Amino acid sequence: MNKKIKLVEICRISPPAIHAAFTDLIDNPFDKSSNSLLCCYRQATNHVSRDGVIVILTVSKKTFEVVSKVLVNEPGTDLRDPKLMFDGHRIILTAFAKTIDENDQAHTKMLSIFTTTGKSWSSKHWFGDNGWWIWKPQWTNNKAFGFAYHRPADYISLYEGDPTRAMRIHKANVFGLAKNNKGFPNESALLFDAEGQATAFVRRDSDTFSAQFGTSRPPYTKWNWHDLGIYIGGPCAVALTATTYLVAGRHVDWEKRAFSTCVWHFDATKKELTCLLTMPSSGDTSYPGLVLDNDLLYISYYSSHVDNQARVYLGKIEGIKTLF
Repeated sequence: MNKKIKLVEICRISPPAIHAAFTDLIDNPFDKSSNSLLCCYRQATNHVSRDGVIVILTVSKKTFEVVSKVLVNEPGTDLRDPKLMFDGHRIILTAFAKTIDENDQAHTKMLSIFTTTGKSWSSKHWFGDNGWWIWKPQWTNNKAFGFAYHRPADYISLYEGDPTRAMRIHKANVFGLAKNNKGFPNESALLFDAEGQATAFVRRDSDTFSAQFGTSRPPYTKWNWHDLGIYIGGPCAVALTATTYLVAGRHVDWEKRAFSTCVWHFDATKKELTCLLTMPSSGDTSYPGLVLDNDLLYISYYSSHVDNQARVYLGKIEGIKTLF
Protein backbone atom coordinates (compact mmCIF):
# COMPACT_ATOMS: atom_id res chain seq x y z
CA MET A 1 0.00 0.00 0.00
CA ASN A 2 1.20 3.50 -0.88
CA LYS A 3 1.18 5.11 2.54
CA LYS A 4 0.53 8.85 2.16
CA ILE A 5 -1.54 9.82 5.18
CA LYS A 6 -0.05 12.33 7.58
CA LEU A 7 -0.80 13.56 11.08
CA VAL A 8 -1.04 17.33 10.59
CA GLU A 9 -2.33 18.45 13.98
CA ILE A 10 -2.53 17.08 17.52
CA CYS A 11 -3.88 18.81 20.61
CA ARG A 12 -4.67 17.86 24.18
CA ILE A 13 -8.33 18.76 24.75
CA SER A 14 -8.81 17.52 28.32
CA PRO A 15 -8.02 19.96 31.14
CA PRO A 16 -5.64 18.90 33.94
CA ALA A 17 -7.14 15.87 35.68
CA ILE A 18 -5.81 12.77 37.38
CA HIS A 19 -7.18 10.40 34.73
CA ALA A 20 -8.98 11.36 31.50
CA ALA A 21 -9.63 8.46 29.14
CA PHE A 22 -12.01 6.24 27.12
CA THR A 23 -13.05 8.59 24.33
CA ASP A 24 -15.53 8.71 21.50
CA LEU A 25 -16.07 11.22 18.71
CA ILE A 26 -18.91 12.22 16.40
CA ASP A 27 -19.56 14.90 13.80
CA ASN A 28 -21.97 17.50 15.18
CA PRO A 29 -25.09 17.21 12.99
CA PHE A 30 -26.69 20.24 14.66
CA ASP A 31 -23.89 22.58 13.57
CA LYS A 32 -25.09 24.11 10.28
CA SER A 33 -21.55 25.23 9.48
CA SER A 34 -20.29 21.61 9.81
CA ASN A 35 -17.40 23.00 11.81
CA SER A 36 -17.60 21.15 15.12
CA LEU A 37 -17.24 17.75 16.72
CA LEU A 38 -18.61 16.25 19.90
CA CYS A 39 -16.06 14.36 21.97
CA CYS A 40 -16.86 12.44 25.16
CA TYR A 41 -14.62 10.76 27.70
CA ARG A 42 -14.47 9.54 31.31
CA GLN A 43 -12.73 11.58 34.00
CA ALA A 44 -11.84 9.92 37.31
CA THR A 45 -9.16 9.24 39.90
CA ASN A 46 -7.65 6.37 37.92
CA HIS A 47 -8.29 3.65 35.33
CA VAL A 48 -10.64 1.78 37.66
CA SER A 49 -12.27 3.85 40.42
CA ARG A 50 -15.70 4.65 41.81
CA ASP A 51 -15.80 8.32 40.87
CA GLY A 52 -16.02 8.26 37.07
CA VAL A 53 -17.92 11.14 35.44
CA ILE A 54 -18.57 11.74 31.74
CA VAL A 55 -17.33 14.86 30.00
CA ILE A 56 -18.90 15.96 26.70
CA LEU A 57 -17.00 18.59 24.73
CA THR A 58 -17.99 20.55 21.64
CA VAL A 59 -14.75 21.18 19.75
CA SER A 60 -13.99 23.33 16.71
CA LYS A 61 -12.67 21.36 13.73
CA LYS A 62 -10.54 24.28 12.60
CA THR A 63 -8.90 25.41 15.82
CA PHE A 64 -9.54 22.46 18.20
CA GLU A 65 -10.87 25.05 20.64
CA VAL A 66 -13.31 23.65 23.21
CA VAL A 67 -16.53 25.58 22.60
CA SER A 68 -18.66 24.04 25.36
CA LYS A 69 -18.49 21.42 28.10
CA VAL A 70 -21.11 19.24 29.80
CA LEU A 71 -20.57 16.97 32.82
CA VAL A 72 -22.69 13.88 33.51
CA ASN A 73 -22.44 12.14 36.87
CA GLU A 74 -24.37 9.78 39.11
CA PRO A 75 -23.64 9.85 42.87
CA GLY A 76 -21.85 6.75 44.08
CA THR A 77 -21.54 5.38 40.55
CA ASP A 78 -18.63 4.96 38.14
CA LEU A 79 -19.77 5.99 34.65
CA ARG A 80 -17.48 4.27 32.12
CA ASP A 81 -16.78 4.24 28.40
CA PRO A 82 -19.26 6.76 26.99
CA LYS A 83 -20.15 6.17 23.34
CA LEU A 84 -22.00 8.34 20.82
CA MET A 85 -24.36 7.58 17.94
CA PHE A 86 -26.79 9.53 15.75
CA ASP A 87 -30.22 8.12 14.90
CA GLY A 88 -31.08 10.80 12.34
CA HIS A 89 -32.73 13.07 14.91
CA ARG A 90 -30.86 12.64 18.18
CA ILE A 91 -27.30 12.13 19.31
CA ILE A 92 -27.52 9.36 21.90
CA LEU A 93 -24.79 8.80 24.48
CA THR A 94 -24.53 5.43 26.19
CA ALA A 95 -22.31 4.46 29.11
CA PHE A 96 -21.75 1.60 31.51
CA ALA A 97 -22.71 2.45 35.10
CA LYS A 98 -21.12 0.52 37.98
CA THR A 99 -22.27 0.97 41.56
CA ILE A 100 -20.74 -0.74 44.61
CA ASP A 101 -23.23 -1.27 47.46
CA GLU A 102 -22.61 -1.35 51.22
CA ASN A 103 -21.79 -5.08 51.00
CA ASP A 104 -19.09 -4.37 48.40
CA GLN A 105 -21.22 -5.97 45.68
CA ALA A 106 -21.18 -4.49 42.16
CA HIS A 107 -24.40 -3.56 40.38
CA THR A 108 -24.18 -2.57 36.73
CA LYS A 109 -26.56 -1.16 34.15
CA MET A 110 -26.35 0.76 30.92
CA LEU A 111 -27.19 4.46 30.97
CA SER A 112 -28.31 6.73 28.13
CA ILE A 113 -28.94 10.42 27.54
CA PHE A 114 -29.70 12.23 24.29
CA THR A 115 -29.72 15.65 22.68
CA THR A 116 -31.63 17.16 19.75
CA THR A 117 -29.61 20.38 19.74
CA GLY A 118 -26.05 19.39 20.65
CA LYS A 119 -26.27 21.75 23.62
CA SER A 120 -28.83 20.58 26.18
CA TRP A 121 -29.15 16.92 27.14
CA SER A 122 -32.04 14.80 28.42
CA SER A 123 -32.33 13.22 31.85
CA LYS A 124 -30.67 9.83 32.42
CA HIS A 125 -32.33 6.59 31.38
CA TRP A 126 -31.35 3.08 32.50
CA PHE A 127 -31.52 0.05 30.21
CA GLY A 128 -29.97 -3.36 29.54
CA ASP A 129 -29.31 -6.39 31.74
CA ASN A 130 -27.24 -6.35 34.90
CA GLY A 131 -23.64 -7.24 34.16
CA TRP A 132 -23.93 -7.04 30.36
CA TRP A 133 -21.89 -4.27 28.79
CA ILE A 134 -23.47 -3.16 25.49
CA TRP A 135 -20.56 -1.65 23.60
CA LYS A 136 -21.19 1.34 21.30
CA PRO A 137 -24.61 0.54 19.79
CA GLN A 138 -25.14 1.61 16.19
CA TRP A 139 -28.37 2.74 14.53
CA THR A 140 -29.73 1.07 11.41
CA ASN A 141 -33.21 0.67 9.94
CA ASN A 142 -34.96 2.46 12.84
CA LYS A 143 -33.30 0.51 15.65
CA ALA A 144 -29.98 0.14 17.40
CA PHE A 145 -27.80 -2.96 17.55
CA GLY A 146 -24.82 -3.57 19.78
CA PHE A 147 -22.69 -6.46 20.97
CA ALA A 148 -22.70 -7.02 24.72
CA TYR A 149 -20.26 -8.96 26.85
CA HIS A 150 -20.22 -10.29 30.42
CA ARG A 151 -16.89 -11.73 31.58
CA PRO A 152 -18.24 -14.89 33.28
CA ALA A 153 -20.23 -15.82 30.14
CA ASP A 154 -17.14 -15.77 27.89
CA TYR A 155 -19.17 -14.84 24.80
CA ILE A 156 -20.81 -11.83 23.17
CA SER A 157 -24.53 -11.48 22.44
CA LEU A 158 -26.20 -9.13 19.97
CA TYR A 159 -28.72 -6.72 21.54
CA GLU A 160 -31.30 -4.64 19.67
CA GLY A 161 -33.74 -1.87 20.51
CA ASP A 162 -33.50 1.79 21.50
CA PRO A 163 -31.03 2.82 24.23
CA THR A 164 -33.39 5.59 25.34
CA ARG A 165 -36.09 2.95 25.97
CA ALA A 166 -34.96 -0.68 26.09
CA MET A 167 -32.47 -3.04 24.46
CA ARG A 168 -32.94 -6.80 24.57
CA ILE A 169 -31.12 -9.87 23.29
CA HIS A 170 -31.52 -10.30 19.52
CA LYS A 171 -29.12 -13.23 19.20
CA ALA A 172 -27.38 -14.85 22.16
CA ASN A 173 -23.85 -16.26 22.04
CA VAL A 174 -22.86 -14.89 18.64
CA PHE A 175 -19.18 -15.59 19.29
CA GLY A 176 -17.33 -17.07 22.25
CA LEU A 177 -15.20 -19.73 23.87
CA ALA A 178 -17.62 -22.68 23.78
CA LYS A 179 -18.84 -21.94 20.26
CA ASN A 180 -15.64 -20.81 18.55
CA ASN A 181 -12.87 -22.03 20.89
CA LYS A 182 -11.66 -18.44 21.31
CA GLY A 183 -11.99 -16.88 24.74
CA PHE A 184 -13.18 -13.57 26.17
CA PRO A 185 -14.50 -11.51 23.25
CA ASN A 186 -15.53 -8.09 24.55
CA GLU A 187 -15.24 -4.57 23.07
CA SER A 188 -16.36 -4.13 19.48
CA ALA A 189 -16.69 -1.76 16.54
CA LEU A 190 -19.95 -2.43 14.70
CA LEU A 191 -20.80 -0.86 11.32
CA PHE A 192 -23.77 -1.03 8.94
CA ASP A 193 -23.75 -0.05 5.28
CA ALA A 194 -26.65 1.31 3.20
CA GLU A 195 -27.78 -2.22 2.27
CA GLY A 196 -27.81 -3.36 5.89
CA GLN A 197 -24.61 -5.41 5.73
CA ALA A 198 -23.07 -5.60 9.21
CA THR A 199 -19.34 -5.55 9.86
CA ALA A 200 -17.66 -6.00 13.25
CA PHE A 201 -14.17 -5.84 14.74
CA VAL A 202 -14.02 -7.54 18.15
CA ARG A 203 -11.32 -7.40 20.83
CA ARG A 204 -10.34 -10.53 22.73
CA ASP A 205 -8.37 -10.91 25.97
CA SER A 206 -7.66 -14.62 26.26
CA ASP A 207 -5.58 -17.43 24.66
CA THR A 208 -4.03 -15.86 21.49
CA PHE A 209 -5.59 -12.41 22.20
CA SER A 210 -6.30 -12.09 18.46
CA ALA A 211 -9.08 -9.74 17.32
CA GLN A 212 -11.94 -11.03 15.18
CA PHE A 213 -13.56 -9.70 11.99
CA GLY A 214 -17.22 -10.58 11.54
CA THR A 215 -19.86 -10.04 8.85
CA SER A 216 -23.59 -10.63 8.72
CA ARG A 217 -26.72 -9.69 6.80
CA PRO A 218 -30.24 -9.05 8.13
CA PRO A 219 -31.61 -10.42 10.38
CA TYR A 220 -28.08 -10.70 11.90
CA THR A 221 -28.58 -14.16 13.38
CA LYS A 222 -25.78 -15.82 11.37
CA TRP A 223 -22.24 -14.44 11.46
CA ASN A 224 -19.05 -15.31 9.61
CA TRP A 225 -15.83 -14.78 11.55
CA HIS A 226 -12.17 -14.40 10.60
CA ASP A 227 -9.21 -14.31 12.99
CA LEU A 228 -7.12 -11.16 12.38
CA GLY A 229 -4.04 -12.53 14.08
CA ILE A 230 -3.27 -9.39 16.10
CA TYR A 231 -4.58 -7.73 19.24
CA ILE A 232 -6.74 -4.60 18.90
CA GLY A 233 -7.89 -2.94 22.13
CA GLY A 234 -10.84 -0.57 22.20
CA PRO A 235 -11.51 -0.96 18.46
CA CYS A 236 -13.14 1.80 16.43
CA ALA A 237 -13.71 1.73 12.66
CA VAL A 238 -15.04 3.74 9.73
CA ALA A 239 -15.76 2.49 6.21
CA LEU A 240 -13.82 3.88 3.24
CA THR A 241 -15.50 1.70 0.60
CA ALA A 242 -17.70 -1.38 0.65
CA THR A 243 -14.65 -3.55 1.34
CA THR A 244 -12.06 -1.27 2.97
CA TYR A 245 -11.97 0.29 6.42
CA LEU A 246 -9.90 2.38 8.76
CA VAL A 247 -9.54 0.69 12.15
CA ALA A 248 -8.02 2.28 15.25
CA GLY A 249 -7.24 0.91 18.68
CA ARG A 250 -4.56 -0.21 21.11
CA HIS A 251 -1.59 -2.03 19.64
CA VAL A 252 0.67 -4.16 21.82
CA ASP A 253 4.29 -5.02 21.10
CA TRP A 254 4.36 -8.23 23.13
CA GLU A 255 8.15 -8.57 23.12
CA LYS A 256 8.72 -5.08 24.48
CA ARG A 257 5.45 -4.96 26.44
CA ALA A 258 4.89 -1.58 24.79
CA PHE A 259 1.47 -0.05 24.14
CA SER A 260 0.42 2.47 21.51
CA THR A 261 -2.65 3.71 19.65
CA CYS A 262 -2.54 2.79 15.97
CA VAL A 263 -4.54 3.38 12.80
CA TRP A 264 -4.76 0.45 10.38
CA HIS A 265 -6.12 0.02 6.86
CA PHE A 266 -8.21 -3.13 6.52
CA ASP A 267 -8.98 -4.87 3.24
CA ALA A 268 -12.02 -7.07 3.88
CA THR A 269 -11.52 -9.02 0.64
CA LYS A 270 -7.95 -10.01 1.44
CA LYS A 271 -8.52 -9.92 5.21
CA GLU A 272 -5.35 -7.84 5.52
CA LEU A 273 -4.54 -5.23 8.16
CA THR A 274 -1.86 -2.67 7.34
CA CYS A 275 -0.56 -0.25 9.95
CA LEU A 276 -0.75 3.29 8.54
CA LEU A 277 0.11 5.45 11.51
CA THR A 278 1.07 5.22 15.17
CA MET A 279 -0.31 8.13 17.12
CA PRO A 280 1.90 9.91 19.69
CA SER A 281 1.14 7.48 22.52
CA SER A 282 2.45 5.03 25.09
CA GLY A 283 1.57 3.47 28.43
CA ASP A 284 -2.11 3.72 29.30
CA THR A 285 -3.57 4.52 25.87
CA SER A 286 -6.28 3.68 23.31
CA TYR A 287 -10.10 3.92 23.06
CA PRO A 288 -10.21 6.12 19.97
CA GLY A 289 -13.12 7.78 18.23
CA LEU A 290 -13.05 8.41 14.47
CA VAL A 291 -14.78 10.92 12.19
CA LEU A 292 -14.16 10.84 8.43
CA ASP A 293 -14.50 14.21 6.68
CA ASN A 294 -13.58 14.05 2.98
CA ASP A 295 -9.76 13.89 2.87
CA LEU A 296 -9.45 14.32 6.65
CA LEU A 297 -9.72 11.88 9.52
CA TYR A 298 -10.31 13.26 13.02
CA ILE A 299 -9.27 10.95 15.84
CA SER A 300 -9.81 11.26 19.58
CA TYR A 301 -7.91 8.99 21.95
CA TYR A 302 -6.17 9.03 25.29
CA SER A 303 -2.55 8.46 26.20
CA SER A 304 -0.06 8.92 29.04
CA HIS A 305 3.02 9.48 26.88
CA VAL A 306 3.70 13.11 27.90
CA ASP A 307 3.70 13.17 31.72
CA ASN A 308 2.65 9.62 32.61
CA GLN A 309 -0.89 10.89 33.21
CA ALA A 310 -3.83 9.86 31.02
CA ARG A 311 -4.91 12.79 28.84
CA VAL A 312 -7.37 13.08 25.95
CA TYR A 313 -6.03 14.15 22.56
CA LEU A 314 -7.63 15.19 19.28
CA GLY A 315 -5.72 14.64 16.06
CA LYS A 316 -6.24 15.56 12.42
CA ILE A 317 -4.92 13.24 9.69
CA GLU A 318 -4.87 14.18 6.01
CA GLY A 319 -4.41 12.16 2.82
CA ILE A 320 -7.32 9.78 3.31
CA LYS A 321 -8.28 9.95 -0.38
CA THR A 322 -4.96 8.34 -1.29
CA LEU A 323 -6.26 5.14 0.32
CA PHE A 324 -9.18 4.73 -2.10
